[in-house]
Amino acid sequence: MKRFATLTAVLLSLVLVLSLAACGGEETTETPDTDPTTQTETQEPAGTDTETTGAVDLAALREKMVADYQLTDVLEVETAALETAYGISADLVKSSASFNAASGAAFPQEIVMVEAVDENAAAEVATKLENRLSSIAEQAASYDPDSLALAEKCKVVTDGVYVGMFFSSNYDGMVADFQAAV
Repeated sequence: MKRFATLTAVLLSLVLVLSLAACGGEETTETPDTDPTTQTETQEPAGTDTETTGAVDLAALREKMVADYQLTDVLEVETAALETAYGISADLVKSSASFNAASGAAFPQEIVMVEAVDENAAAEVATKLENRLSSIAEQAASYDPDSLALAEKCKVVTDGVYVGMFFSSNYDGMVADFQAAV
């Protein structure tokens, strides 16, 4: 159990460091957001009206999942960190809301929700997330049968430009929430 706690702490720390490193070198012309509760990065073309395009508020969906499933030790993964963690480059992403949470197993829960820039980008994002689930299954095969079973159960969900990966014991409910939102 101590080994698991150490592994989880190291993994979450690594994701945090990579998230901070990815954000460190960017210059922006936008006014910085001083509200620490705002977590989703959005990249929208000029003139896009999200109200008329039916965009989903992925950040609100993330907050709902964290609250509804009573998740603890949540570490948010911003759009800039998706490339390091999943190989998803920012040019494929219009918006995202992702997080990791402690799960009591060898692997933390990983929830990734992306609004891709178009359907081709969504297909590429889905492939990268499927590769991540395969990687978890391969790693878990030798020492964590529960995580292996979960990785084999979990599937990447795609609906138009929206893609979600829900590596969580709450998989069924999270997928239903995601599909209802998109």
